[in-house]
This record gives sequence, structure tokens and C-alpha cells, in this order.
Amino acid sequence: MNQRITQLLGIEYPIIQAGMVWVSGWKLASAVSNA
Repeated sequence: MNQRITQLLGIEYPIIQAGMVWVSGWKLASAVSNA
């Protein structure tokens, strides 16, 4: 990740995540989002 962006936003540990609906179905993605 671009270090300038992380410094500007004050992000110490950049974590990139993506949805898992294509792996496990919409029910799990919905449950995780609503948790």
C-alpha cells in the first residue's frame, strides 16, 4: 500500500479485505456484515 496514503490517514496496519460471497454464499456474507 502507498505509504503516503497510510501516513495521511493515520493507518498503522493497513489491512485489505474482500467479500467472500463468491466462496461461501450470500448467507455467510450477510451474517458477517450484520455482526
